[in-house]
Amino acid sequence: MNTKLFIRRNIHLNRCPACNSIATLRRSRSRNFLERALKLISFKPYVCRECGWRGKIFPFKPAKNILTLILLYTLVVIISVYIVKRFLISYFN
Repeated sequence: MNTKLFIRRNIHLNRCPACNSIATLRRSRSRNFLERALKLISFKPYVCRECGWRGKIFPFKPAKNILTLILLYTLVVIISVYIVKRFLISYFN
């Protein structure tokens, strides 16, 4: 079972959002401060070689079993908190 919530995808093989051409996207340089700031949180600027579309794309996609993983992680946290609470109560009382 894959335990990652998000999976990195290869943006260069994606379709252009404007012209739907396949594998025409390439990385673009940041033009201003806002684009540089967004680049720090993984919103990278891309440009289409065919139509000239320019925009930001998030390079991760949610895993197929993301809801199951979120429930599993939540359950692990709840059980861990319960165990620590029981230990602290028995140790300090």
